[in-house]
Amino acid sequence: MSVLAGCGGGGTKPTSTQTTTRTAPRDPNADLKIPTHVPRRAAGEADAQSVKVIARWLRTLQRGDETGAARYWATGAKFQNATPVLTIDTPIEKLAIQKSLPCGAKIKEAAGPKPFVVLVFTLTQRVGGDCGSGVGHTARGAIRVAHGQIVEWYRLPDDPGQDEPDVAVTEGGSPA
Repeated sequence: MSVLAGCGGGGTKPTSTQTTTRTAPRDPNADLKIPTHVPRRAAGEADAQSVKVIARWLRTLQRGDETGAARYWATGAKFQNATPVLTIDTPIEKLAIQKSLPCGAKIKEAAGPKPFVVLVFTLTQRVGGDCGSGVGHTARGAIRVAHGQIVEWYRLPDDPGQDEPDVAVTEGGSPA
């Protein structure tokens, strides 16, 4: 996972001129598609153990214990929050994910379908974060827990019908 990307500017001008052929720009939202295996809507009961893990993670993050919150994430976990799907491979990446979440959250609703928990969160201020005007708003997510750790975390659109899958997307976030 790359948390930061360089802009690629070197500050010098090229010394030769080239003719280039322009192609249609790539859709910047193409990588932001939620993988097709991720549920968009709540259905059925949520797995109680998974909800407990998620609630403990949220309480830990709420206290500002980002290092402790990072321990709830499995190595190799998938994460998507207005980003392409990222794979979290190292402890520093787990910590970076916690730092990227400016708000705390409390579970308002939790349901299935298993193995995911589809949640509605109420956003809160958290120690060390800056939720700003987001406090009190809701957000939706789909989280999968395995062996007591978060293995997949996807931010869902606020409207459950807003992002219906229209293309097959692989787990890595690339069109199939």
